[in-house]
Amino acid sequence: MVAKVFIDGAVGTTGLEIRERLEGRKELALVNLSETERKDATARARALNDADVVVLCLPDDAAREAVGLVQNPKVREI
Repeated sequence: MVAKVFIDGAVGTTGLEIRERLEGRKELALVNLSETERKDATARARALNDADVVVLCLPDDAAREAVGLVQNPKVREI
């Protein structure tokens, strides 16, 4: 089974480093949002809820907001 991973904040330093470490792993599929989509709350919420694992590379307030968008109980947040 391939796990879907969404890195929220993937364009920041930490997000870029995590993405680099996870890219190419056959057991993972990275969920990507375009520049426009990552600023769109609906697209972001969809990515957060469609992933198996979400890695939050965001400032504290933004991370709390992101967790509030997750409604899928199967999503694991880091």
